[in-house]
Amino acid sequence: MKSVRFLMMAFGAFLLTAGAVQAGKFDGQTIRVQFWGGSDGLVLRKYVVERFERETGAKVVVEEGNTSGSIAKVRAQMADPQLDVIFLDDIGVLTLRNEGALEKLDLSRMPNATDVHPAYRVGEGYGIGIFNYITTILYNPDKIKAPTSWADLWKPEFKGKVLSPKITDTQGLLITIMAAQLNGGSLDNLDPAWAKLAALRPNIFAFIENRALAAEALNSGEAVIAVDIPYYFKPHIERGYKIAMTTDLKEGFFSITGSAALVKGGKGNKDVAYAFIDQALSPSAQAGFATDLWYGPTNVKTQVPANVAKFMVHTVQQFEKAIKVDRLKLLEKRQHIIDKWNQTMTR
Repeated sequence: MKSVRFLMMAFGAFLLTAGAVQAGKFDGQTIRVQFWGGSDGLVLRKYVVERFERETGAKVVVEEGNTSGSIAKVRAQMADPQLDVIFLDDIGVLTLRNEGALEKLDLSRMPNATDVHPAYRVGEGYGIGIFNYITTILYNPDKIKAPTSWADLWKPEFKGKVLSPKITDTQGLLITIMAAQLNGGSLDNLDPAWAKLAALRPNIFAFIENRALAAEALNSGEAVIAVDIPYYFKPHIERGYKIAMTTDLKEGFFSITGSAALVKGGKGNKDVAYAFIDQALSPSAQAGFATDLWYGPTNVKTQVPANVAKFMVHTVQQFEKAIKVDRLKLLEKRQHIIDKWNQTMTR
């Protein structure tokens, strides 16, 4: 009997030891990563960095910067890369891929990648989506019915009631594309946009500079409809402000993919780097992004809490309705769009 008990205790000790080795499989390893700051950065630290360090024993050195800052840093370090992993918007992946600064991802080294929809494989496999966030129409549900088309922004009854993005925000570039599309144009033919935007001017209550003021205007009914990213209004909606959003628009909605990529020539252990990205692809991390940021998951196994699901795109069926935009072409035309917008909207 004692021998059996001894064997069971020894086996239990073995399992504990094996578990400890597994849990600390990257003890002593360090990788350097860069991602967004602000609330995005705090959430990524909470659901990716801290969990990864705790579960693997690795050390993650974090640097912060927006997508343009990340592009600039990787460019500056191409001769001697200091980063291993970067999280940035899809346009950053496309830009750096074209400059030869990224390593193509080996999806077989990230088990969670199997459950990521192929639409979120960015730049032919040089990036992979960890979340999506959208630009769409928000409105006061006590004042108007849910819009069904972007053309609703031009309705005469909305004179002086529309909150428009400013052109230096990506949302302003996207509404320009939509104005062109509604007037028979496209990103390749922006000329029809300017007359359409000029026709929108009488409806504009204000250009969005301060989300707190925009939320107050929507809640009070001074404005009844807006174009923006829903997350920006999250604190106000959670406090009971009369603000709703819709993606059920005839033309669709705009979506940007927050992506992970490997820097070519990064000095950190590749197994650690891949495991770190895999943590960001996990259903648990992406459920955290959805809850805290209202960013939609890319992993189809992610369970999104019902109370926040309506504020994001969280199913493949929804994502398939996203308006396709050539992100590199939009970047190329950005300054032209800004110049023409200023001529049109500030007369």
